[in-house]
Amino acid sequence: MWLALFTAALLVGILAVKQPLLAGALSVLMVLLAGLTRVWARLSQFALGFIGVSLIGYAFLGKGYSYIGVPPLFVGEMALAVGLLALWRVGTVGIRYHRGLLALLGVFMLIGLLNTVPYIGQYGIEALRDGVTWLYAAFALIVAGLLLRLNWLERAVRQYARVIPWFLLSAPISIVVFKLFERVIPEWPGSGTPLLFPKGGDIAVHLAGVTAFLLLGLQHRFASLESRRTGHEWLWWGLMLLGILSISTGRAALVTIAASALFIVLLRPRSGWGRPLYLVAVVLTLLVATNFRVNLGSQRDISAESLLLNVQSITGDSGSNVREGTRTWRLNWWSDIVDYTVYGPYFWTGKGYGINLADSDGYQVSSDRSLRNPHNGHMTFLARSGVPGFLAWAALQLAFGLSLLRASNHARAAQKTLWANIFLWIFAYWMAFLINASFDVYLEGPQGGIWFWCVFGFGLAALETYRRQLAAAPAASSEFAPLPAPIKEP
Repeated sequence: MWLALFTAALLVGILAVKQPLLAGALSVLMVLLAGLTRVWARLSQFALGFIGVSLIGYAFLGKGYSYIGVPPLFVGEMALAVGLLALWRVGTVGIRYHRGLLALLGVFMLIGLLNTVPYIGQYGIEALRDGVTWLYAAFALIVAGLLLRLNWLERAVRQYARVIPWFLLSAPISIVVFKLFERVIPEWPGSGTPLLFPKGGDIAVHLAGVTAFLLLGLQHRFASLESRRTGHEWLWWGLMLLGILSISTGRAALVTIAASALFIVLLRPRSGWGRPLYLVAVVLTLLVATNFRVNLGSQRDISAESLLLNVQSITGDSGSNVREGTRTWRLNWWSDIVDYTVYGPYFWTGKGYGINLADSDGYQVSSDRSLRNPHNGHMTFLARSGVPGFLAWAALQLAFGLSLLRASNHARAAQKTLWANIFLWIFAYWMAFLINASFDVYLEGPQGGIWFWCVFGFGLAALETYRRQLAAAPAASSEFAPLPAPIKEP
């Protein structure tokens, strides 16, 4: 290696005397080759780092981050390609104790593939575009395999804890800035999409994950020493409530956060819910007493009345035409999907990936026909993959959720409290994704789909690491420790 570099440098030096342009080109080529060699030697680290940066980008910038790149190759597809290359180099996912979950994941992806390939000739790039809904599941294999290879499970949680305060600070600001200045925010070239494009439901999922993290007290183990101070924790909860208030105009957002918090409180009655409950009571009292109301240019404003109407419309008639109209539209579309799949001609295969479901089903509401899927990810799988695809999706999610709960119960019984809380946090986060996906086109896009399957993969890695530790030392302490030693790249 060193001999090759010396020879190349000598050649460049000789050429620089008579052929300076050629020497300059060779110098650039040498730098690129050296960079590629270094990346190849640390491909697993590079791939996980690339995915991690992309997850932060999706969380902070929303849909805007997904348009980085050149059509049809965007940053999500780049991360997927690099991740698959790294996993291929590793050679194995490394799951030994939860192969049943891998089998279910394989069945789910196979059904998706069988319902995509036949439509590529008819719909072209649209079939591949819709097919990422199941193809993003590859991120679960990538994340699980690389985390296990590098023993970066604890490192990933620490990085997540480090990002929390920045996300809590940016979430309400990004919503307000987007609502007020959407037309002047710079766009990605050729995309027509602003650089900053947050959605309330997307932010709600991450707020739900942070809520579960804080309620379980995981910040005391994984956050930096400075962030563990009591005053900082109060600040975190205050920023959390501001974020929730900024997205309170959406019913799905409220349900997502409330369900995640309620799940933790019910399973962990002694969790730290005192601070957030106190702050909620203070904020609601101030909203009612001051008749606080902010309109950011939409049909729904931020106020105590709007919050009450959203809560009421979840289970009954709120008396609001806007809220009831959107709910009726969704329910009618979902009913039609059930009729032509479960009880109709598309039972086995669905309508496939590529067709615009909104056009085909008669529920298009966008003038540019940009709406392609029902506002329910579960219904998307039913409509496009038929009943077999929907059952494969449901079985996979049910098995994963039960695995997390069983592992949490086992860890708590064995007095491994930290592990038990980690599994509960993953479950609450995973549940938040599924809830938001029930009300929006979420898993079908990279900002939701890539995040969801990365959390799924992190859960697989956590389950596998826990089982390996039990096999290696059944009476080990409750520390969230990595495996004995990282495995070097081949």
